Parts: sequence; C-alpha cells; structure tokens
Amino acid sequence: MKRERINEALGVVFLLLGLFAFVSLLSFHPSDYSFYTSHPNQSYRNVTGILGAYLAYGLNFTFGWSAYNIPLLFLFWAVCFFFQKVPHRKWMEFVGIAISIVAVAGLSSLLARSEGKVKAGGVFGYFIAWNLETYFGVVGGVIITISCLALALLLATDFLLYPLLERFLTSVKNLTLKIHSLLLSGLSLVRSQRPTESRIDRPKALLSPFIPPKVKKYGRTETFREERKGRSSPFMSSGVVSLPQGVSTAGEGAVEESESKIGIQKTKERAGKESEWVEPQVRDISLRPDEQISVGDYELPPVTLLREAPVDLVPADEDLHRNSQVLEETLRDFGIEVKVVEVEQGPVITRYELLPAPGVKVNRIVSLGDDLALALKTPSVRFLPVPGKSAIGIEVPNSNATTVFLKELIQSPADRTKDLTLPLMLGKDTSGKPLVSDLTEMPHLLIAGVTGSGKTICLNSIIAGLLFTKSPEQLRFIMVDPKMVELSLYSGIPHMLAPVVTDVRKAAATLNWLVNEMEQRYRIFARAGTRHIQAFNERKCATKEEDNSGTEEDIPRRLPYIVLVIDELADLMLVSRDKVENAITRLAQLSRAVGIHLILATQRPSVDVITGVIKANFPARISFKVASKVDSRTVLDMNGADQLIGKGDMLFLEPGEGKPIRGQGTFITDEEIEAIVQFVKNQGRAQYLPEIAATMETAVGGRILEKDELYHEAVQVILETRQASVSVLQRRLKLGYGRAARIMDMMEQEGVVGPPQGSKPREILIDRIEQVTGSSAES
Repeated sequence: MKRERINEALGVVFLLLGLFAFVSLLSFHPSDYSFYTSHPNQSYRNVTGILGAYLAYGLNFTFGWSAYNIPLLFLFWAVCFFFQKVPHRKWMEFVGIAISIVAVAGLSSLLARSEGKVKAGGVFGYFIAWNLETYFGVVGGVIITISCLALALLLATDFLLYPLLERFLTSVKNLTLKIHSLLLSGLSLVRSQRPTESRIDRPKALLSPFIPPKVKKYGRTETFREERKGRSSPFMSSGVVSLPQGVSTAGEGAVEESESKIGIQKTKERAGKESEWVEPQVRDISLRPDEQISVGDYELPPVTLLREAPVDLVPADEDLHRNSQVLEETLRDFGIEVKVVEVEQGPVITRYELLPAPGVKVNRIVSLGDDLALALKTPSVRFLPVPGKSAIGIEVPNSNATTVFLKELIQSPADRTKDLTLPLMLGKDTSGKPLVSDLTEMPHLLIAGVTGSGKTICLNSIIAGLLFTKSPEQLRFIMVDPKMVELSLYSGIPHMLAPVVTDVRKAAATLNWLVNEMEQRYRIFARAGTRHIQAFNERKCATKEEDNSGTEEDIPRRLPYIVLVIDELADLMLVSRDKVENAITRLAQLSRAVGIHLILATQRPSVDVITGVIKANFPARISFKVASKVDSRTVLDMNGADQLIGKGDMLFLEPGEGKPIRGQGTFITDEEIEAIVQFVKNQGRAQYLPEIAATMETAVGGRILEKDELYHEAVQVILETRQASVSVLQRRLKLGYGRAARIMDMMEQEGVVGPPQGSKPREILIDRIEQVTGSSAES
C-alpha cells in the first residue's frame, strides 16, 4: 500500500506540472517580456502569471514547437503513476523522451522556412538543424531525425516496429493477390464471350480441370489414362464409373501422349497456339448432353463452388497490448515477474510468449491458469512450451473468432500441398498458417470430440478437399454412417465403391471385404514385382515374366486409393466389437502399402471404444473438445483437449511428434457440399461393386451366394489345371476380375477350394466334378 500511495502522489505532481506547462504554452504572448519587444505589456497576459510567462518563453525559445511535447510527457507519466504502471527501467524511458524532444526540434527547424527556423525548433533545434544541413544536407538531416524519433519510440514505450512492418507487408501481399484474382476473373469473363470450339472436337489438347492459379499451387491437376485393350483395375472392369462417351478419335492420341504425365500439370508458353485456359462452369452446374466429359477428361470441381472467405477480424493492437499488461500485472500480484516478449495471432487463438525472471519456476505460472483466465475474462487458457526459446506460451481465445473456410486453404499459396498424394485440408494453426497434411504419410487418422465440437464438419471438409483434388480413377470412398444423416449427401457420387453403409451388421461385412481386397492387392503387387501402390501405378509396362506367362490380364494397369470413413466408431464397437476391432487392426497394420487408408471418428473416446490396439496403429489423431481429462489422455496421451473452447478448436497430433498442434478446423456449409456433390454427379453416376453388396446381404440375411451360370465350367477348369486362382479363371473363361472372384468365393462356400493362404495357392478339396454336381442335385 505504501508504494501505491507514493505512486499516486507522484502522479498528482506530474499532472500539475503537465497542466501548468500546457496552459502556459497555450497562453504564451511575446509582448510579456521587455527584452523580447520594445513595447512590453504593462500586465502579463499569460493566464499562469509571471512564472508561467517566463516558463512559456523559455520553452519556446529553447525548443520551439517541440516544447508542446514536454507537458504531454508529464501527463503521460501522471497516468502511469495513477494506474500503477510505472516502467521498471526508468532511465531507458528518460533517454527515449530526451531523444524525442531533440529530434522533433531538429526536424521542425529542418522543415521550416529560413526566416522561421528559430521559431519552429528554438535555438536548440536551429543549432541541430544547422549542423545536420551543413554535413548531411536537408534530406539526410530529415532521415537522421526520423530515425532518432523511431529509436526514441522504442526506448520510451513497449512499441515494436517489426509487427507493424509485418502487418503492412501482409496487407500489401493480400491486396496484390486480390487484384491478381480480380484481373484473372475479368480475363476469364472476357474470354467466355468469345466463340470457342467444342471441347470434345479439340484434337490436340485435352481440357484440364478449371483451377485458378492459386489452386494450381495448392493441389495437383491430374488427368486420367485410357485403359488399354480391356486391361483395367478390378473397379474399372466392373464399371464403377459410367460416364457418357463421345470423345472423338482425334483426342485419343492426346490421351496416349499424356499417359506418362500424371502429376502436376506444367503450363508452357506456346507461340502461335491458343491459350489452354478453361473458363469456370459456374453459371449452370448441370452439363448439356454435348458437354459431357469422358473418363479421360474428368473435370475437378471449380473453387468457385465454395463460399468466399470474409475479411479476417484479427484482434486490435489495443486488445493485444491490454492482454499483455493483464498477464504481467496478474502474475506480478502473485509475486511472479514475467515479460511478454512476443504475440502470435491466429483465427481463434492468440499465443502470448512469457519470459519469466530468473529463478521463477514454470509450475508456479502453470498453477495460476484459472486466475489468469479470470483476469483475461476467458473460459480457459492453455500453457505450452515454445520450441527453441526459453519462454512459456499461453494460448488465449480471441474476443472475435474468425471462421476458417475451405476456400482459403485451397487457394493458399502453400507450395508443399501440390506434392501431397491425398491432401487433408484440416484448418489453420495459432499463427494463421494452413494445416494441410498428407493422409498417405499418416497413414490413418483418428478424430474424437463431443457433440457440437466440429467433428463431423471436419470429416466433411476432409472429404470435400479430396473431391477437389482427386478424380474417381485416383480415389475411392467407402463410408460408414450409423447416424444415417451425416454422410448421406455423398451417396451416388462416382467416387463411391458402395452406398453409404448405415447398418452396423453390414459395416462389419464391409470391413471384411476391405481386408480381402487388401490381401488381393498384395498378391497383385507380388506378381507385378512392386512393393507399394505408388510404384505400382507409376510402372511403365508389364514385366517380362508377366508377358511370357500370359497373365497380363490379371494385373490391372492402375489401382485407386481407397479411403474408409467411419463417422461413429462407438456404435460399431458396441454391436460387433471383436469383428470390427480385428478388421480395423489388420487394415491399420497392413493396408498402407496397398493404398487403403482409414479415417475414424467418435464422440465417445473411452478406452472401450478407442482400445489400445486401435490407438497404437493410429499415430495421427485430431481431438476436438472432450468432456474430461481422461478422454483427452485416451486420445492424445496427454491433457489439454478438455480445455478447448469448442466450435472447431482442435489439437492435431502428427505422426512422430510429441506435442500436438493447436488449430481451428475448416468450416464448410451443407450448401457447399451439395454444390460439390451435384457437380461431381453431373459428370457420371456411380455403379457400385456387386461384391460389396453381396457380402453385406450375406452378413445380414445369411443368404448363400447364387451360383454363376459358368460355375460348373469354372470348377472343371480348376480340376483340370489343378490351380485354384482367380487369374486362371480369367484367362480360361475370358472373365473379368470381379466375376472370377465371385465364382472363387462360391467355390470356397461349397467346399471346392480352401481359403486363401497368402502367397501360396488355394488348396483344392475335391477330385471329381461329380462331387459338385451330385451335391447340387441333392440340394
């Protein structure tokens, strides 16, 4: 209390001095002094009397216009003492004040006319200006005085120039990007008015998907390859995507030429040729019959389908400065001296870096988290170490949160994104940088959070981001939605291998089918001599051994990635825990190399849902707000998720990282999802794999698979060749992979052949065809 009283007394003194000096300068009159004029006033006109008159004369004569800084500085110090905000290093502030007075006086004299130099800066300013002008010239003197003013500002206050400069450069960059986008939009509008030739009849260049330049920096523009002579993947052979035909033969050569150019589309200058720019089809999403695009010309959705991101509502500098002072003063009240050395703004969270005084324990600061949240008027605060610095980071929610839209991430100029195989648009971190990761590197993702925390919106953003960057030939989805309403919007898109699964019993059968597909892919890779899906898809041609043996039809040219999305894992674990857990564990352990990836989400992250076996195979995890610290430790193996504020606030744990990254999840509306789905559907309808439907029907009703009309002929082929494999049936009976695999499953049900044994051939369990026909007759 004694220190507070002394500060208030000093505040009163500085207030009186500041007001007295300010009033005396305002009422300054030159005729008050006999040595200043030949006809002095008989009585002083200065309202502060003779003392004020002489004080005003001395200040004006010495410092000129800069004399008005002196009473303002007195008032500033009075405010500091009244509010108990006295700087600790007072000599630094005094030096800054002195430099500012000198710099203003010299600058005033430099900028004034010849006859007014003494009046502008006083004799002191005139002396400084005369020396600067003599040795450096007027321009050099102005530069020096302005630099001194900046130095005085740094010494006298806590103001930092770097954040101001950084914000200025960011504003200039954003303005340049907006102007660039407007110019490109205008250019595309002008070109859309010109008569252009039909896309289908263009002979030498297939159309590339419309993506603005920013999107081309962000994701790949990939094209399809034509399947040669009936050689296709298991999914293509069954006609999963049925798109209208109509590409002229002149365009086929372009497909062959672009066959080895899947990846980033390179734009080159071509003299004498028309531009390859394709205007966006946003006026009418539905395509006319003559505008339908074939498989080799699949068009990715344009970014114009997404909602425009509003202007960021970043916290004002006053709010950041106020929060910094509140942090320092609150900790000082508890006897802890800290200094806020850096502030990092994000869309929803702002991180303040605190530098503790020597001898201060970190645990003392962390234990005061509730008190700091109360002082900052926020629900909660979160502490975390700052890598590479001897400071403590404290994350504080912003008073005005900024929504992160998917369009921002797609248009983000992140050069790393274009190299990602399956980019996941997750959101932004606390510094406002995009959070974009590759699913193939994770290789599986676990998402948890209570109802309303942003879990389902995160799933929709991930799916929509993949639809924006991948075609049906490159990526397929299997979606399990026990809630029946969350993922139903995606039914019917050509990327789906099966309808959205809503029955839990069918979900377990779907997982088993996916396990069999994984094993089948490994057998294909073994015959092709490759180890993972990327090398398999990039191989130029079949190996010599394949050609000699005549098994080229058994090995597809390309295989798509498969992403399994489960919206609520808890429902599956409650109904068929053993089957689901075993299937998920096998897929998580083995499916990365064959291009199968899992995304699991649950709102009940308890140990009976996220078991240790499942969590061990999901190193990449996202946790939104959870109900308790126990749930946070279940998901992330650490506390923190229970202190999130909800509405997209998340912690993202990357594989191999010990600490999670805090960020704000991407937001996408139902209208945007419907527009994307409609655009994709208009390019072709989905024809689901019958194998998955048959597996689900068998799991629900216990129905035996109906025998194929070529079943007995296939059994005869197996008995004659003594080789029980799908490839033998394909070659001998001229069947596709899907039908041959179904017949092999029927044989396994009938006891003709044994189950698959990895790389070894199946065991043949009968010797004569009569054993099959006889059993059929009896049934």
